Amino acid sequence: MSGPIPEQLIAEIRERNDIVGVVSEYVQLRRTGKSWKGLCPFHSEKTPSFNVNQEEQFYYCFGCGAGGNVINFVMAMENLPFRDALGRLAERVGIDLTPKAVSPEERRQRSEREKLLELHQAAQEFFVRNLFGDAGTLARQYLAARGVKAETARRFGLGFALPEWRTLLTYLQKQGFGSADCLAAGLALEGRNARYYDRFRGRLMFPVCNGRGQPIAFGGRVLDASQPKYLNSPETLIFSKGNNLYRLDLARVAFRERGFAIVVEGYMDVIGLYEAGVDNVVASLGTALTETQARVLQRFTDEVVIAFDGDAAGEAATWRGLDVLRSQGLRVRVLELPGGEDPDTFVRKYGRESFEELLSEAAGLTEFKLRTIIRRGELSSVDGKVATTGRIIEVLTEIDSPVEQNEYLRWAAAMLKISEDVLAAELAAHQAKAGIESSSRHRISTRSNNREDGKGSSEASTQRIGRWQGGPGLNSFAGLSVIEATLLRLLLDDRHLIDQVRDVLSPSDFRHPVAQKAMECLLDCQDAGEFESGAAIFDYAQDASVHQLFAGLLSSRTSLPPSQACIHYVRRLQLMQLKDDLKRLEEQISRVESKPLDSNLMYQLDGLLVRYRRVREEISEGFPLEH
Repeated sequence: MSGPIPEQLIAEIRERNDIVGVVSEYVQLRRTGKSWKGLCPFHSEKTPSFNVNQEEQFYYCFGCGAGGNVINFVMAMENLPFRDALGRLAERVGIDLTPKAVSPEERRQRSEREKLLELHQAAQEFFVRNLFGDAGTLARQYLAARGVKAETARRFGLGFALPEWRTLLTYLQKQGFGSADCLAAGLALEGRNARYYDRFRGRLMFPVCNGRGQPIAFGGRVLDASQPKYLNSPETLIFSKGNNLYRLDLARVAFRERGFAIVVEGYMDVIGLYEAGVDNVVASLGTALTETQARVLQRFTDEVVIAFDGDAAGEAATWRGLDVLRSQGLRVRVLELPGGEDPDTFVRKYGRESFEELLSEAAGLTEFKLRTIIRRGELSSVDGKVATTGRIIEVLTEIDSPVEQNEYLRWAAAMLKISEDVLAAELAAHQAKAGIESSSRHRISTRSNNREDGKGSSEASTQRIGRWQGGPGLNSFAGLSVIEATLLRLLLDDRHLIDQVRDVLSPSDFRHPVAQKAMECLLDCQDAGEFESGAAIFDYAQDASVHQLFAGLLSSRTSLPPSQACIHYVRRLQLMQLKDDLKRLEEQISRVESKPLDSNLMYQLDGLLVRYRRVREEISEGFPLEH
């Protein structure tokens, strides 16, 4: 393939080549916690110090400091230039980089996808303006009544679709989009005589975003009692509800901080919990979780708590989702809400502490299944008890651990008020009929080794500032301050912070030359819209030392301060620079004063003294965020 390779295609190749799978072709890896470990292929060692992070898709050696994403790994292992390494990985997943591989139809679809993304962005901007303008008063009152602050509404990109028939269409047409484009995006409907009108009218609008935070669909809620209460975008070239999770782009950092993900059903459940301070939450965009959604979650966490509505529909959806999640190797717990409550109404009525208490008591997969079967069973009749016992036997058969199986057998027998021996005999008979020998149940599968009977911690990690504990590769950056390292790590952890500080922070504000290059890469990656994961940043770093710095930062075992501390670190970095400037000024003034003073030197001295006083004033006044 001649000419530059599109960034979107590079990202696709990187995303489709799981780094654990690629590295495993060269290095024997074993899982340790959330990472994979093996002997480093880049230097001789007897104790494994080479780590592969599957969640963020990068590698880092704590011994020699080598690090990067899957493309960098192939480049280093095969001694290949970037394009050749990319070609190897493209071939591995069936992507052809030659020009003939891109058919006219594929080019048309790519162009259509780009247009749909632009169209949805324009639509969201229109909806947001409506919500915070004069026409959005009723919608803002609704949000206030639901306890949603304006700041949260802006954070989630909420908007309002005006009640008229063609206001969005008219606006989008002025932006250069045709009616057919709006129809393809699911934002318009076709009426009689080929006349188009807005799909969403008089509704509070919830944008559904991809991993990069770009809107790809919408959900709209009425503000009165009319039906349907919720109206959602249809599936398009850029949106499939079974492949996406509502606001994953906002929650995935919190997954890592809290150690697990919460999955709810509705948009307002996510927003209500976020407003209460619970931010590791996404919605499933439907009643049943799909395998694709489970695989997405597995990239960011190894434990999921399902908190669907406490009504019958929610219970049925929970039941279907449990096995889907477990099949992807995730530990699963279920938070059962009382009295048909949903997470949003519960947390508004009873507060975060009560929700956290329920969260800490959330049952594991097996316990939830057994409780549900017993709750639904007709235990007052013989036939009902027999049928319930049969379903319980099926669940017990799924348990691989003999000890766990025996404990749940005793528990279920007590709940059913039958003899343990009787239930054990039924289980043995079922196993014999199915050709299962009890003695063979000591096997350990990769999925069931995730024991789902515990109560995972619901407390967030303590956010404190510690000494950087990366390997020698990170510590080898002599002169790299904790302030610079912490600030870069915060920006890597939350791409939204880059937009918040870019007007007051530039690469030149960093003292260390590699840190300056790293900041340039962060800005370039963000500007290109590719900063969706830690792996993407390596594509923008041409310098091996920057690769090493990024990998070391991402692998650091230091607890990060909360994201709100980012501005504090910007200020501290700028204070360091001001002090450096002050020292240089003092040295310059000393040199000038040692020479015979003529008119030109007097002019220089006056200028230096003015700058000196200004710097001193800025330091004493709290080093404001100005360059």
